[in-house]
Amino acid sequence: MQKKNKKLISFSIKILVSLFFLFLVIFQTNWSEVYGDLKEIRIYWLVIYTIVLILGMFISSYKWKLLNAFKGIRSTHWNFFKLYLIGTFINNFMPSFIAGDAFKAYQIGKEGDNYAAATSAVFMDRITGFISATILALLFGILNFKNVTSNKVFIIIYLILILSFLFDVFIAWLKKIKPLKNWVLKIMPEKISDFLRELYSFNNDKKVIWKSIWLGMVFSLIGVGLLNYILFIALGIKVGILNYLSVIFIISIISALPISINNIGLKEWSYIALFGFFGVSTSAVVTVAIISRFMQMLISFSALPIYLKMEK
Repeated sequence: MQKKNKKLISFSIKILVSLFFLFLVIFQTNWSEVYGDLKEIRIYWLVIYTIVLILGMFISSYKWKLLNAFKGIRSTHWNFFKLYLIGTFINNFMPSFIAGDAFKAYQIGKEGDNYAAATSAVFMDRITGFISATILALLFGILNFKNVTSNKVFIIIYLILILSFLFDVFIAWLKKIKPLKNWVLKIMPEKISDFLRELYSFNNDKKVIWKSIWLGMVFSLIGVGLLNYILFIALGIKVGILNYLSVIFIISIISALPISINNIGLKEWSYIALFGFFGVSTSAVVTVAIISRFMQMLISFSALPIYLKMEK
């Protein structure tokens, strides 16, 4: 009962966060301009967007496949892509992105009854994805140093990113201290200890971690950077390429924070707040966010027949 109450409280807080940011978005946006922008979008841009979106998923599912291969879990790329697509569908239509991750870990882990290894691969996929996005955000922040340091909000954001990145490095260093690692494994419940052992084992091969980070950067450049820039071009939104790249990866990191229901409101507000610093109109970026959300939900919905077939 106590566990259910905690989940209910957590869910309620996420709803309130989403409603708060939705309130900000609704009252900052000229919806007649958004409607006009939506009418102007051409079908061929949406086709291009769809192709790039699927390419991004293809890269990301390959990265996940690589991490599972290290754990001795092997399957075809099509199977990983299929499960990745279903996981995305679940994330889009369930109140938490964890549901999609849990589904992927279960489906991959059940064949060899190796759930801890499969879960660790999903977890490492998330970690390296965050590191990849952080590296790109910091890189383009440095390249656009003059513009981003002229705004206090960006300075705070980049300081937080630097601190989080250093924290990740510190945690990775702590895991190398065997007495500390053994102590942590000893005090944890058995299932958590098994999971942590599987997660720690990735340290045995730095190549797989760096390759995963590299693939994560490729995915972010294509599946986040290029993907959204297509909509900027389609809507005729003028923003300097460095200004754009300094913002878009920060938005992807903010959108991944598990503080709202499927980042509803949070993602749209991030577009308004961050691109607004570079003079991009609110209605334009809200249009981008709406089209992006709709197209990603639409493409992931194609996984429903596959999912229903698997359930049968």
